[in-house]
Formats: sequence, structure tokens, C-alpha cells
Amino acid sequence: MRNITKLTLLLCVLLTLVASSIFAMRGGNARASGPVNDDPMVKLIAYPDFRLKSRVGSVTPNVNGFTPAQLQQAYGLNVFQSGGAGVIVAVIDACGNSHVQADLHAFDLAYNLPATTIRVVKPEGTPCSDPRNWGIETDLDVQMVHAVAPFATIVLEEAKTASFADLIKAAQDAYMKQGATIVSMSFSGPEFSGETGSRADGVFSQGNALGVSFTAASGDNGCGAQYPAASPYVLSVGGTSLNLSATGTYSTETAWKGSGGGLSAYESRPVYQNGVNASGKRAIPDVSIVADPNTGVAMYDSDIGDFNVAGGTSVGAPLWAGILALANSMRFFSMTNASNDLYTVAYSRYTSNYHDIKSGSSGSACIAGPGYDTVTGLGSPVSVHLVPNLTIAP
Repeated sequence: MRNITKLTLLLCVLLTLVASSIFAMRGGNARASGPVNDDPMVKLIAYPDFRLKSRVGSVTPNVNGFTPAQLQQAYGLNVFQSGGAGVIVAVIDACGNSHVQADLHAFDLAYNLPATTIRVVKPEGTPCSDPRNWGIETDLDVQMVHAVAPFATIVLEEAKTASFADLIKAAQDAYMKQGATIVSMSFSGPEFSGETGSRADGVFSQGNALGVSFTAASGDNGCGAQYPAASPYVLSVGGTSLNLSATGTYSTETAWKGSGGGLSAYESRPVYQNGVNASGKRAIPDVSIVADPNTGVAMYDSDIGDFNVAGGTSVGAPLWAGILALANSMRFFSMTNASNDLYTVAYSRYTSNYHDIKSGSSGSACIAGPGYDTVTGLGSPVSVHLVPNLTIAP
């Protein structure tokens, strides 16, 4: 009896020791991996919305992409002398580009644009590095703003990572600390339930209240709403295929098949869409401009063979940021969410201010047609009329 008891006790001790070791091992692994972060602002990664026509560039600017002068003529931008002077435009990109200033200088020399010095900000310290993706996006964004508003001050906010948390922090830094009144965001990601909260929409709403307008790419994957373009406090920019006449003037535009669009899953219809949107949900995009890489724009990036042709709605967000900068430079007060003014102008003087894009689609629910649609929005700018009307909009 005693022998059995001793054996039983010994087995119990051994089992306890084994169980303790297993528990310790599991606990050690849990501690090593750290707590799981379920914050969607940190977990969700945004992607740059550019498309290159070719991954092979050219050392000379003889690429078949629209030059700044062609874009200015096509959209009626070449009549404005202010060039966005006095306006600070912020470009938000993850990672940034270590040679963005040198690349802009090469772009300016090739296309006869005035030189400018970019103010580079790293709001959370040294950012990530991704030259073949975010690096290209950074060059494209800066060059497109400068192509339209050559005298505007450009601030490049290099977000630490591509998470929504870091990108939106950079957008907030742009207007809170850098004085930007126009903020361009050429990235998108999936919508999420918390987007209407203070750390996402709240940041854009706060900016609007301070006289800041935001532009955002609607996405390059066809029909379907993306964030931050879906925010009602942001001007969502879709994409088109642009054709010019033999003399370089505007000829036709159709909806680009990659343009993001549709109805938001979480955002309610903003008041400014009451006259064009029968749904109770926020519809995107608001406006559009060239994005098809087959009718793309010329850009310069020394990591991809210098001169190249780019498309995607990433082209549109900075182009529209430049257009808004032209208007703000001639206003007494900057616009508080340009969407309000752009729809107001559309309701009163649509045909003189917008190219109504009536053909093309990016999906069964995103088909271009007369007036507003969920692939090209109100249309592309007839800037010779639109910009002056924005300068006097309330």
C-alpha cells in the first residue's frame, strides 16, 4: 500500500513538472510574439494607385506620354499665371523617395518647368524604403502637382509605414504643422467599419473645418469603393482615357476600365451629393481625369530607367490637387472641402465647367453616362471656366 502511494506521488510530481514545462514553453512563445494588434488602422495596408505603361524607361524624354504642356492645354490650365503661388500642397506617401528632389529637377529641365525645392517631412522619424513602389509613387505625385501648379509650395510627407494609421497621421501633420491647405493622397485600401471614427474621417473633417481640402485616388481595380476616397470629407478622383486632337487640344474622354467607383459600405451620402445620388450611401468618385496608362503621362524616376509613362488614379489625385491650388491662390479664403464647391458649380453651370464623360465602364455597377456616374463622377475639368468659378464659390 505504501509502495503504491509512493509510486503514485512520484508520478504526480513528474506529470506536474511536464505540464509546467509545456505551459512555460507556450507562455514563452506568446511573450516572444507579443500581443495581437487588431486595430484596423494599423493592420490595413494602403497601396499606391499608379500603373506604369512599361517597366523599361528611357534616358531621354522621348516617351509617348502626355507632357505638362499637353495636360495644361487639354484641360484649359495654361491660361492661369498664378501657378498656385502662395498655396502649400502636401503630398502624402509611405516610405518616400531618397532622390525625389533630383528627379523633380530632371523632370523640370526636360519639360521646361520652373525649379522648386520640396520640403520633405518625416513625421514619425525614418520611414520605410520601397523604391520600386512607393518611391515611384512619390516621384509621380510631386511631378504632377508641379506640372499643374508650378509656383505652389510642395511638402512631401513621408509616412513611416503604409498603414492607414501612419498615412493619416502624415495627412494630419501636413495641415496642423506644415500649413498645407491642399493634401493629395494617391493611395487606397479596403473600407473598414472604423473609418467613420475620429482617427480616420475625423482627421479629414478637422482639416475641412480649418480650410483644408483633400484629394484621393479612387483606386485602380475597377468598380468598388476604396478608402480614403470614400470619405465624404475627401475629393475622390476617378480615371479616364484621354485623346487629343492633332493640334493638341482636348478631343474625347472615356471612362478608364480600372477606375474605382461605386457606393461606400459605411459612409452616408453627403449633402453635396443630394442632387445626383439617389442612394443613401456615399458615391465615388466625385470627379475624374486622365488615368489610363495607355494614354498616360510622362514622368521621371531614376530607379526605373529615368523617363516613363504612368497612369492610374494616382495621376488624378495630384493633378486635381494642383487645380485646387490654382483656385485657392486666387481666393481670399481657402476652400473648406472642395467637394462642396465643385458640386455647387456643377448644379449651376455643369456643361461649361465639366467634360461630361458618357461612355466606358469599370464594372457592371460603374457605367459612364450623362451627368454624374460612379466611374467618372461629375467628369473632368474644363479648367478655363471651372477654376475662376471656384475662386468666387462661397
